[in-house]
Amino acid sequence: MTSLEGLFLAAYITAPADPAGEDAFFDGVAELGLSGLEFALAPAGTRTLEPAWIRQHVRPDWDLVVSLVPSMMVALGQNPLYGLASDDETHRREALADVARARDLARTLADEYGTRRVAAIEVHSAPGPRGGSRSAFERSLTEILEWDLAGAELLVEHCDAYVPDQTPAKGFFQLSDEIAAVQSFGLPSDVLGMSLNWGRSAIEGHGPDLALEHIAAVNEAELLRAYIFSGATGEDTAWGPAWTDMHIPAHGSDAALASAAASLLGPNEIADTVKALGDVPRTGLKVAARPRDADVATHLAVVTANLTQIAQARAAG
Repeated sequence: MTSLEGLFLAAYITAPADPAGEDAFFDGVAELGLSGLEFALAPAGTRTLEPAWIRQHVRPDWDLVVSLVPSMMVALGQNPLYGLASDDETHRREALADVARARDLARTLADEYGTRRVAAIEVHSAPGPRGGSRSAFERSLTEILEWDLAGAELLVEHCDAYVPDQTPAKGFFQLSDEIAAVQSFGLPSDVLGMSLNWGRSAIEGHGPDLALEHIAAVNEAELLRAYIFSGATGEDTAWGPAWTDMHIPAHGSDAALASAAASLLGPNEIADTVKALGDVPRTGLKVAARPRDADVATHLAVVTANLTQIAQARAAG
């Protein structure tokens, strides 16, 4: 089997919903030879945030990239003005409080293991231009950068931007605005950098081309610290309606990927993207399995097939 060393997985996206299946999936992922996880900062009280659960199901040698998306999307569903870029101070501070939970997780794990466990914390420019501003986002970043993040990098992850006359999945700020916000601090990228996601670029561009343009822009700014492969499609599928951010896998010849034939991401797109990325510190995968109630082995087969595609593209140069 192709080595998967150096790759990350957003295991929380692929894991079965039932607790026993989730535990078994994470235990199976631990045997794949990965370098780390994109780890969910889920709403407070979620069992996967408990130190005891992490101790049992997350390898101690894994680096963790903590994503605020799970908490952010729940909060946005309750109030569309929530976010680090919100012009409503109450809802901006609510978003800061969620980032503080990620900070506290980074500190707790660093104290327990005696070393940095959280390599990076991913934040986002919610709610975007419909209720937010770049100045508010920069104020939030200023506050976060004053915290002790236990060695974690702070990464602004680009989601699909708001495009007039186009229904967004998330609809946050344009990449150029996010780059400008990050550059305004004049900090090294391993303190404040950026991350990209193939599927979210494709959703914004309604096609595959924008993904390479986004990589070129962030690489030109020398800010790219993480890249996540996730599929997208303009068709209605088992993953949901067209252009929704539901993480359809890449298509491919492996039988585990047969149901993802409509995905715009495939071996050719992965190869082109790997070439464009250059020497990005972290490369990962975020895909969901269908049907949702498939067994753990099926879920593991989906991620293994897609991770192998990425590994092979990296090996080929």
